[in-house]
Amino acid sequence: MTATPGSPPHPHTAAPSPASSPAPTTRRGRLAVLGPGLVLAATSVGAGDMVTSLAGAAGYGMALMWAIVVGVVLKYALTEGVGRLYLASGLTVIASLRSAARWLPYAFFAFVLVIGLLYGAALSSVASLALSTLFPALPLRPLAVVIALASAGLVYVGRYTLFERVMSGFMLAKFVGMVVLALVTLVTLDDPSVMVSSLRPRLPEGDVLTVLALVGGVGGTAGVASYSYWLREKAWRDGSWLPVMRADSAVSYAVTFLFVVCTSIVGTGLLFGTGRTITGNDGLAALAEPLGTDLGSVARVLFLGTFFLVTLSALVGGFNSLCYLLSDSLRTMRGVPDSEAERRMGQRSRPFRLFALYCAVTSVAVTFVERPVPLILTYAAVGSLVLPLLSGALLVLLNRRDLTPPYRNKTVSNVLLSSSFVLFALLAVVQFKETLGGL
Repeated sequence: MTATPGSPPHPHTAAPSPASSPAPTTRRGRLAVLGPGLVLAATSVGAGDMVTSLAGAAGYGMALMWAIVVGVVLKYALTEGVGRLYLASGLTVIASLRSAARWLPYAFFAFVLVIGLLYGAALSSVASLALSTLFPALPLRPLAVVIALASAGLVYVGRYTLFERVMSGFMLAKFVGMVVLALVTLVTLDDPSVMVSSLRPRLPEGDVLTVLALVGGVGGTAGVASYSYWLREKAWRDGSWLPVMRADSAVSYAVTFLFVVCTSIVGTGLLFGTGRTITGNDGLAALAEPLGTDLGSVARVLFLGTFFLVTLSALVGGFNSLCYLLSDSLRTMRGVPDSEAERRMGQRSRPFRLFALYCAVTSVAVTFVERPVPLILTYAAVGSLVLPLLSGALLVLLNRRDLTPPYRNKTVSNVLLSSSFVLFALLAVVQFKETLGGL
């Protein structure tokens, strides 16, 4: 039995957790309790964001900033919807999705299991690439294994307070690093007018997929779905926390937006009009050399250090997200009520820690697989399905008549969630075509 959204959860199904105290009402008080949004930003801003924003800047300068704004707004709408649904019912995201369609927990379990198979190997390899470029003596694969195991170990410890502090520190460090790089780029530009003139918005002819990738690439996937788990850890449990949750998620995407703007400035200053391009994560590491030539050795070190932190924070936060989604999906599929949720899906629960071990073992195993192209294509295709499913489910759940007005979708929310569904469904179709063509 599940709780009706917008009404108090049934006493036999509500998840026990730290008691919810009244939300702070002052601006200073709200700022003092923010945290899940910074965790989300640290998790969501990864190497993919750097690749897409730098690639867009290489071809079009700052002209595609409008696409970044659209992406940030759509991801905020999704995240706010996930948080609002949680505050309305007190149910975990997977338990809520089950009330929209009984097959959704099974789908999410299968999707996240496939994502977890390759996520750690992919990101730990990218992080090790950044470090080995900075310190050539370091061996690439053993370093990737160490990074993956250390990241999984941090998640395995199972203390949210420690996790939030580490992730907030990652976010602060990589944000400062990219802001400094952007300022150095602006100061050293031979012709600053190029930056301003390239700001004129445009829609590239024949290159719509680049724009769609830029819109869809801002922010994360699993992190958005996992946002409610981090709210749960903070004991934000009733309608009084709704303004705090909205401020928290707004801060998350404000930081994300500023980070991507700084990345675009660096890309415009170093790549626009030069003929150089970014191709995948290898291209990011290769960019360090011309960056060092143009801006100096300190800038090169700062770029590679920021690149490493960007990937490492996405790895740690992603592992946490995947473990939550997997353990909660398993709990929901087995019909375990929310009254036992903490024991079956909390950070110190056995399923959560087993899935942390799963992420660690698969990361190490796949790191030593030669040319895992089919696996990578499958991972990309499956991952592309998460956001359209999530946005479609939120449209159903947040428009129910039994939902009280503060939680129910308004017109703007419906427009944004519908746009998210269409956009991410289109991107999923494109990704599946690429997957079929590459297999």
